[in-house]
Amino acid sequence: MFQRWTAHILGLAVLALTPALAQENKFTDRLLQNRYQIDFQGGQFSGTGMPVLQSALASAQFVLIGEDHGISQIPQFTGAVCDLIGPQGFRTMAVETGPLAANELQRWIAADSSRSSLIGFETKFPETIAFYNFQEEYDLLSHCARAAQGGKFRLWGLDQELMGSSGLVLTRILETHPGKQAAAETRRLLQKNDDAHAAAVKSGSPGDIFMMTATDDELNKLKDLLRAEGNATSQALLDALIKSRDIYQKNMNGSGYESNRERALLMKSNFVADYKEATLADGAPPKVLLKFGAWHMYKGINPLRNNDMGNFVTELADGQGTTSLHIMICGVKGSQLRFAGIGRPYQPGDFNLAEDKDSDFLFLKPMFDNLESEGWTMFDLRGLRKGLHSLEPVEKEMERIIFGYDLLVLIPNATPSKEIQ
Repeated sequence: MFQRWTAHILGLAVLALTPALAQENKFTDRLLQNRYQIDFQGGQFSGTGMPVLQSALASAQFVLIGEDHGISQIPQFTGAVCDLIGPQGFRTMAVETGPLAANELQRWIAADSSRSSLIGFETKFPETIAFYNFQEEYDLLSHCARAAQGGKFRLWGLDQELMGSSGLVLTRILETHPGKQAAAETRRLLQKNDDAHAAAVKSGSPGDIFMMTATDDELNKLKDLLRAEGNATSQALLDALIKSRDIYQKNMNGSGYESNRERALLMKSNFVADYKEATLADGAPPKVLLKFGAWHMYKGINPLRNNDMGNFVTELADGQGTTSLHIMICGVKGSQLRFAGIGRPYQPGDFNLAEDKDSDFLFLKPMFDNLESEGWTMFDLRGLRKGLHSLEPVEKEMERIIFGYDLLVLIPNATPSKEIQ
């Protein structure tokens, strides 16, 4: 009797689990139906994912690559994308730097300058260029410039200026030849900037640099002087410094949402200005490749609870009757180059997105558990959308990425970028 009841209870338990297991299997089955292999050799793609990627790129007005920074394979992937879309008229690239930094980078690329130009610039203006002082990232810009067709390659920096850029900004203000009092105050702040950077090098703390320690009073004083003795360029330069400072200070003071919101608004404003100028110059809206951190390139509300650049661009494409293609690429495990402090060389850091307790991507476990046996793995997330709720349970962040990105590319073993020194 006991055995019969035990068997009956166990049978009920199995029946109770069956729907959940069936749902999980349904999601996995759909995932496998939309899984492709990408081989990457000699800077070119091959594998079952190649036709899917080519088809998706062929119809896009905007291509958005959301990345995890500091991984050497990602600029290699982006360079191969540039080879595919260059003949389609893509000659504009928007990146996660400030406009001033992007202007310097474009100048070096146009002059086919060696890395010595960047090294000399960073000696004079340290902590001014984000990411593109990595060898692979710098080489990527030159690669995409060569792949571009239909006119001169354009590089847009949409972000705030980097935390150490105050020295560059103040120098550029002096080069506008403001009046005597404004010039004297600018030189005084430049000296204060140098002193603050020296202190920050000793401590390694970004909180010690001028952008964090400058007071409202002294920046407002210079602002008033430039209104009286400067021109529109000098005033815009100081406004950029103040805006960048505000974004960093909010972030460091614990107001992360407000900082990210202000940053997203700035990037959108910079994009609109560049986009209008390019459209006027070309007589048609430009095709644009955007390469930013993964959170920024989401359609809809991203994990930071923000409607960021990715959403702005997809809405623009919708309004124009064109399309945007959103590709997320990251390493599953390995090592990436990371910031180690002011004045310190970047350092490689190990990670495992599938196992690290602080991983932002634990929700991708179904993808991590179903990688291709060789090469990289690409999931076509578009194929998961129809009837998604019938495949549940699906985590909220999984649903967000399925509708926020079109393609997900996973590198099984990532290696770190190298800093140019």
